[in-house]
Amino acid sequence: MQNRSSLDQELASLRGLIADMANRVDEQFADAMNALLQGDTDLAEQVVAGDDAIDALELRIDEQCERILALHSPVAVDLRTLIMAVKINTDFERIGDHCRNLSRNARHLANAPGLLNQTRLPKMADMSRTMLREAEISFLENDRLKARKVVARDLQVNRLHEETFETLVGMCEEGHEQSEVIAHLLTVSKALERISDHAKNIAQGVVFMVEGRDLRHRDLGGEETDSSSEVPPDDEFPSGKTFRPEA
Repeated sequence: MQNRSSLDQELASLRGLIADMANRVDEQFADAMNALLQGDTDLAEQVVAGDDAIDALELRIDEQCERILALHSPVAVDLRTLIMAVKINTDFERIGDHCRNLSRNARHLANAPGLLNQTRLPKMADMSRTMLREAEISFLENDRLKARKVVARDLQVNRLHEETFETLVGMCEEGHEQSEVIAHLLTVSKALERISDHAKNIAQGVVFMVEGRDLRHRDLGGEETDSSSEVPPDDEFPSGKTFRPEA
């Protein structure tokens, strides 16, 4: 078995790879939403092409996790870190997939400039991206309180998804002339809701890594929600905060 210093170096390398993954996914998310908001099909194609690099990095991170497990047989918090790194890696890769899928809607929305801004989708995107960034920080800094706030914010994104779904379905029922574009907006809303779910998964993993407490299916264990999990007010997320507005 290797010594403690060697294990710390391997874990630091792993955290660096995950930070790289998080930054790449965040850039993909920003580019995907800007492609949608601006009808920029060239930028959308760059996002689709960039997904291969995220897939390759996912494999590198898995290999690093396997290496640490084989060389060091970690226990306690080190083992929890390794377990959650594998899961978090998968969540980041899935977010990358959703960014790719978001971009594939850009050419359809280009035929209806401004329709996306008539929905709650820009605000959903702002919330989801904030969750993604804070989930990354909570992992890198072992910040369980920030992680719990990310988990709570998922409720807001879910609510906006439901509102957006009702609004878009209502447009179709009223015979909106751009019903095909509305169908693609429904796809966008679902992708954003799934991105927030993956950010929540990452945050839940951080809580487990730090506290050894599993926040999934809390209703089964009767766990009470503490003050750190209170949902922040909507005005923390002014629409258009993190993405460039349409020119």
